[in-house]
Amino acid sequence: MKWKKDKNDNTDNIEKIEKKNKKQKNKKKRKKENDQIVRIQELEEMLEKSGEDIDPETIVSMYVPHRKPKRIGAALLRMDKLNLVLIGMLLIVAVLFIIAFSQEKMGNFTINLNRLELYRRGISISETGEFNDATARLTASSVKDATNISIDDIPDNLDGESGSHNGKNYMAYTYYVRNAGKEDLGYIAKITLDSCAKGAEEAVRVAVWRNGKRVVYAESAKDGSAEKGCVNFKSKDVVCSYHEENFLVGNVDRYTIVIWMEGDDPECVDSIIGGSVQFSMHIDSDTDDNTSLVWKFVKDIKDTLSGDKPINAAGNEAPNDSYYSDRDITWENRRNK
Repeated sequence: MKWKKDKNDNTDNIEKIEKKNKKQKNKKKRKKENDQIVRIQELEEMLEKSGEDIDPETIVSMYVPHRKPKRIGAALLRMDKLNLVLIGMLLIVAVLFIIAFSQEKMGNFTINLNRLELYRRGISISETGEFNDATARLTASSVKDATNISIDDIPDNLDGESGSHNGKNYMAYTYYVRNAGKEDLGYIAKITLDSCAKGAEEAVRVAVWRNGKRVVYAESAKDGSAEKGCVNFKSKDVVCSYHEENFLVGNVDRYTIVIWMEGDDPECVDSIIGGSVQFSMHIDSDTDDNTSLVWKFVKDIKDTLSGDKPINAAGNEAPNDSYYSDRDITWENRRNK
C-alpha cells in the first residue's frame, strides 16, 4: 500500500518556515538597534566625562561592526607571527654583525703599478725575486679578527720572506719591483690609507722595509709629536712615499710591509674595538708623459715589429745592449745589489 503526501501539509510547512525566518530577521534587527542605542549612550557618557576633547579614533572604533571580530583577530595573529619572524631575523643579523666587527680588522692590501707609464715600459712587480709571475697588480691576504699586539711581538726576520706571510695578529707582505725595460726610469711608491672606522687608524702601525732598511709609521700623537720609535704619517690619507729617482735597467727593489694594531699606543682604547683599516700601495712614474695614447700605441706596435720592444712584465729576457744582455734580471743578480 502506497502513502500519498497531502498538498495541504506542504502548504502548512512552507508557512511555518517563512514565519520562522521572519522572526529571526526581526530579532537581528532589534539586536542591531539595541547595539546602536548602547553605543550612543556610551558616547553621551564620554562627552559628559571628557567634554569636547575626545579622540576621533575612539568614536570610530565604537561603530566597528561586531560581525568582523574573528577576521580582525586572525589578521592580528598573522601580523604578530610576521613581526616575530622579522624580529628574529633582525636579531640574527645583529648577532652576526657583532661577531663580524667585534675585533679590529685589516682589509686586503693591494699593490698597483701604473700600467701605462711603467708596466708597458718594462717595469713589473712580483711576489718572488725570480719574477716568474711578474704582473702590475698584487693582493696580500687580509687578517681577520686581529687584536692589538706590541712591536716587540713582531718577528725580526719578516723581511726575509716572500709574498704573504701574515702572523696571528699582523699582516706581512713582501714583493719586488724590477726594471727590465730599455731605459732608466724613476718611480714614486706611495702607501695610502683608503678607509678606516672607529678611530682604528689612531693606533695602527705600518712598518716598511725597503731593501733591508726599516721605518715604522704611525699617526701623530694628540700633541702632534711622533709616537715612540715612529715617523708620522705624511698626511691624513698618505702614510709614506718613496721616490726612486734613478731606477736603472737591471735594478730590483724589495719592499716588505707589516701592519698591526699597537697595544702600547695611548689611542688603543676600547672605543676602537670593532674598527678597521685598509691600505694600498701605488707605484707611479715620477715624470708626466704628455704623449697621446694613439702615439704610444703606434710606438709599441713599431717596437714589436722591429724586435726592439721593452721586456714585457711576464718575461725575464734583457733588452739589447742593456746591463743584462745575456742573463735574467732577478733579485739575486740585480744591478743594485
